[in-house]
Amino acid sequence: MLVTVSIVSFNSSQLIRNSLNDLLKFKYQNKVQIIVVDNASSDSSVAVIKKEFPQVKLIESKKNLGFAGGHNLVLKNIKSDFYLILNPDTQMDENVIDPMVEFMNEYPDCGIASCKVLNFDGSLQPSGGDLPNFLSVFSWLFNLDVLGLSSLHRNEDSFYKRPHPVGWVSGNFMMVKKEVIVKIGPLNEEYFMYFEDIDYCFKATKNNFKVMINPAVSIKHLSGGSLDQPKFRQWTGEFKGLILFFKKQNFLVGSGIKLLVYLAATLRMVLFFIIGKFNISLTYAKVIVSLP
Repeated sequence: MLVTVSIVSFNSSQLIRNSLNDLLKFKYQNKVQIIVVDNASSDSSVAVIKKEFPQVKLIESKKNLGFAGGHNLVLKNIKSDFYLILNPDTQMDENVIDPMVEFMNEYPDCGIASCKVLNFDGSLQPSGGDLPNFLSVFSWLFNLDVLGLSSLHRNEDSFYKRPHPVGWVSGNFMMVKKEVIVKIGPLNEEYFMYFEDIDYCFKATKNNFKVMINPAVSIKHLSGGSLDQPKFRQWTGEFKGLILFFKKQNFLVGSGIKLLVYLAATLRMVLFFIIGKFNISLTYAKVIVSLP
């Protein structure tokens, strides 16, 4: 099997160095090719890759295309059996690529899969959830998932302890079969960063592909490692993506979701202020101002 690892890098020279060193230290049973898309970095990322990793294919974008646009330079132009969409701020302590290929071959209807994702301290990093519908979105926005309700983001350990179909998995580590790309195309570039993974898993599910988690192997992920103001960027991107997703389905429903997002963000801002977490409260204030 040919596996293409697609990494999009933006001003993350040290992160991409570490990630590539991890990937290249293993001997793979499958044929693995690694492609890095540099999204018009202004640091030394391109020089690092050219000098230290000549065996890695480098695509230099003249402008920052975002997460989806960057990966689509690979997904649209490279022929492969499997594509591993991977963040540069990840660490592999074990060979996860071959076990993931074996896992997906064991489940012929599995079109997208991820492994267990951990923080760098070894704790669980939630990286999946249920597909977006009113219940899962409402539960997530207002933290009702503590009641055991369906949620867009699933945080409980039990969700990541056994192989099973899920609604979506994070684009920090997302393995995709070529059949999925042939049928539904590449990622949606309307999402610059965040929510394109949920949108893609939604489309795959609608086309009868299963999305699954394989907890037998794991990676470590430094969330927001290549971003300035990572929480602000993440929360803003997720909220904007959520609004866009539902507006694409139905404008009126999207407008209703937009109101819920504003309400949830405002409540979070007020509550964090009351309990004295002023930095988080201020971040939510900035998020509210940045929303469409």
